[in-house]
Amino acid sequence: MRARLSLAITACFLAFPALADSPSADRTASALPPQVLGLIAAAQPIPLTCADGTCTALVSSFCLQEDRPVPQAGQRYDPAGAGDVTLVVRRTDGSTTEFSAAGLLGYVSEGDFTRTRIEMPVARLASLGAAEVAVRIAPMVSLMPRTEAAASGAVAARDAETAEGAPRFTAEAFFAPGTERADAAVTMTRLISLLPGSGPVRSQSASAIGAAGRDAWGRVEASGGLVGVSTAGVERARSELDRCTAYADMGFSITLRGCLAKSHDRTVREVNDEYWNAQPGY
Repeated sequence: MRARLSLAITACFLAFPALADSPSADRTASALPPQVLGLIAAAQPIPLTCADGTCTALVSSFCLQEDRPVPQAGQRYDPAGAGDVTLVVRRTDGSTTEFSAAGLLGYVSEGDFTRTRIEMPVARLASLGAAEVAVRIAPMVSLMPRTEAAASGAVAARDAETAEGAPRFTAEAFFAPGTERADAAVTMTRLISLLPGSGPVRSQSASAIGAAGRDAWGRVEASGGLVGVSTAGVERARSELDRCTAYADMGFSITLRGCLAKSHDRTVREVNDEYWNAQPGY
């Protein structure tokens, strides 16, 4: 009898690991909202580029919840946290004004936690009497995932604490403006925003990739996008751009936008890994 009881208890303990891998566990994990994100603050306003009825800007973001699902492309977010996003509007009469962007912008994941697209309808630009518009991202801006079904009270409370409490304050020290990799990431998203989604590729002309890189860098520099950015951050972004053009010269079939996006994402993940590893109980 005791032998049978001992075997039964042992079987129960051996079954526990299987529970974590069960379909019901997978459904529970997938039912959780995607990761809460943070935006990397920028030293200068980031211009929105308008095309096909929408004005957009690509910005650098990072993950505050390693254990949550990665956002899919198109996942929408809402701003949260102690920081502000401000619209910088240059009107058609040449005057410039700044005001809160609350309720005026959309935030959409590019398909990972590292890059987020800010967007605004062109019609809204016209209603503001604006010739140009940019966004100023202050420190401590978080993004909360928008979901069809409301999260449970416990999940919502944890997300709010993540976006506005100690986890967000801790993360800011890792991604603060003025640090090399944060500044490099912001500079790379400025460059990526100026490059077409496809081409030029190696099969067309390696020299075209070099020309596109020089043009994008010159436009960022001329717009004042490098003002206030750390020298180390500028140098790292430039080295990543040069590395991508060198790949084209060596015969690799790449797009400059795609190569820079990978460099950007790798840079953000380096810092994100350090942030996660610094968490209590990691």
